[in-house]
Amino acid sequence: MIFPMMLKIDFRSIMNVSKKPKGLIVTCATNWLIKPFTMYAIAAFFFYVVFQSWIPLNLAKEYVAGAVILGAAPCTAMVFVWSYLTKGDAAYTLVQVAVNDLIILVLFAPIVALLLGGDHVVVPMATLVLSTALFVVVPLLLGVITRTLIIKK
Repeated sequence: MIFPMMLKIDFRSIMNVSKKPKGLIVTCATNWLIKPFTMYAIAAFFFYVVFQSWIPLNLAKEYVAGAVILGAAPCTAMVFVWSYLTKGDAAYTLVQVAVNDLIILVLFAPIVALLLGGDHVVVPMATLVLSTALFVVVPLLLGVITRTLIIKK
């Protein structure tokens, strides 16, 4: 799904991203300082307070855990599609996704552990790395190779 977007990226223009760091800073701050904690607060409010009489506590904890895992993981694959649909800067989008994918390898597990009390959910790091590779790195490499071959012809 992101392969067509990768074909449009002029990888030499990635160097221009350092001239406009605000978007990258806002993206990282939102994804890692605001979103996971907001998701926990919203999920805890609804599952522990609003639906308390309908959902048993053990099940509510599982729902909150699912919401936290979902909220702590920034969606990277669809970012390319939305950027393309809005005629965004493909190179800038690539850098934002790459930075978030690197950060996810370091911050995802500790944030989830912090929000869930440390012992409720085990996050397999191998799965995170493999997912990042399959959904971002492989299409990126195929896009670079295909673009290079097409431009040479």
